[in-house]
Amino acid sequence: MAQIPECPESLKKIQHHLKIALEHDSKDPVISYWCRLYALQAALTLDKSSKDAKMFLVSLMDWLEKQKNNLKDNDMITNETAAQAHIENYAIKLFNFADGMDRQANYNKNIVKLFFTAGLLMDVLSVFGDVSEEITNTQKYAKWKATYIHNCMKNGETPTPGPPNTESGQIGFNFPNQGEDIQQPTDNCAPLTPTKHTYEDYPASNPNEYQQISNMSTISPTEVQPTVSGRPILLRDGIQLSPSQITKAQKYCKFAASALTYDDVSESIANLQKALKLLTTGEDS
Repeated sequence: MAQIPECPESLKKIQHHLKIALEHDSKDPVISYWCRLYALQAALTLDKSSKDAKMFLVSLMDWLEKQKNNLKDNDMITNETAAQAHIENYAIKLFNFADGMDRQANYNKNIVKLFFTAGLLMDVLSVFGDVSEEITNTQKYAKWKATYIHNCMKNGETPTPGPPNTESGQIGFNFPNQGEDIQQPTDNCAPLTPTKHTYEDYPASNPNEYQQISNMSTISPTEVQPTVSGRPILLRDGIQLSPSQITKAQKYCKFAASALTYDDVSESIANLQKALKLLTTGEDS
């Protein structure tokens, strides 16, 4: 695999996503591939004319081309729907784990990194097209929460668990079904705008921090379809689903679970009905 040179100064804005890619090269090549593709697309809008940028971009394109060929049998490389579901599922798992730590007031540098990484991975979803409002809101909250906790720890302050809920000021994050914008906490360590910090501010406690989280990585869509003696099980009416249909059904179930997080029962039911229809008829609503 071709070596990618160090990110030039003019492209420093993409270094966070490159860092995530590097961390996942061995444990999740799918995350690694799409993070670098997102970094490439972002880099082309920043600088594609300077000598250092050109050298870097050519090397990055070469890496992506070779990796795509190496992983040509991986459905999450060749199928954007499967890829999107995998990355979104992974990012939400990171977010949920960090959110759980936050609500239990379990604060350390790992929670900051988890929130920050979840937000950055949600950036990557834009390579597949428009991002849902739910993801956009979660992304904003994850990045804000990472900055907020980081600044609290830096200033020796105790963070406020969960979303801010006071009467002073507003941050402007509009979460679904909560009726109003999330507001700024009363303590003075929560910034209205993110402060500058680097990904290296949040070192892992050990090289395998992500693997400590139960079921953090999703399995390949080709491994999802149930089998008996190596043959796929047919669902009702003899429907045999493709890996991409299985992935889509999983996505609807995930959306249903996520909707319940915001007490949106009707949205949860709607997504479960879509999943059931797809699983039983093969038709997508």
